[in-house]
Amino acid sequence: MYLKHFGLARYPFGPDIPPEEMFVSASMAELDTRLAHLVELRGVGLVTGDTGAGKSAACRKMASGLHAGLYKVVYVPLSTGNPMDLYKTIAWEFGLPTERSRAALYRQIRMEVSRLSNDARIVPVLVVDEAHHLRNDVIEELRLLTNYAMDSENRLCLVLSGQTELRRRIAMSVHEALNQRVVVRYHLKPLARAELPQYLAHLLRRAGT
Repeated sequence: MYLKHFGLARYPFGPDIPPEEMFVSASMAELDTRLAHLVELRGVGLVTGDTGAGKSAACRKMASGLHAGLYKVVYVPLSTGNPMDLYKTIAWEFGLPTERSRAALYRQIRMEVSRLSNDARIVPVLVVDEAHHLRNDVIEELRLLTNYAMDSENRLCLVLSGQTELRRRIAMSVHEALNQRVVVRYHLKPLARAELPQYLAHLLRRAGT
């Protein structure tokens, strides 16, 4: 009834919007540019924003724009477990067999990252969503995953995405080593008031097709 009343072909506010059809606000456009720079550097990035700001959508948009033959994007939304849970999830997403010990999983993931980066010439990109839930020991394990050739090479691009409190967490002294490695920091702002008419018009045009 809702669609028929307004003459729409589909619901305008659904979460299943293809990346190429997303409305790109000024803040989202800036984040796109910074994420592209981050991937080029193969560094550590920190993306924060309030609930519903579009952090996950921005990461999805970034991933869709990367050539599958040149980049391997691994998306991990599980952020409430222990280091073993994290390693298992990353291994599954890489398509690796699951080892039983933490040390074996750590070594397996690092070997796969090195294989992709050095042998296949593919840039591995690890996106950890809802990262504000990560335990301190898990955050430290993620930092260790970015250390290669005695910390002289960047082989893994790591994107930590989470709510605003993630900025405070990473700034804590216990995470100083990781904080120093962050090369891109961006807080995704909500739509500006002036952008609202454009946003609504964009969604209605899309929903009317």
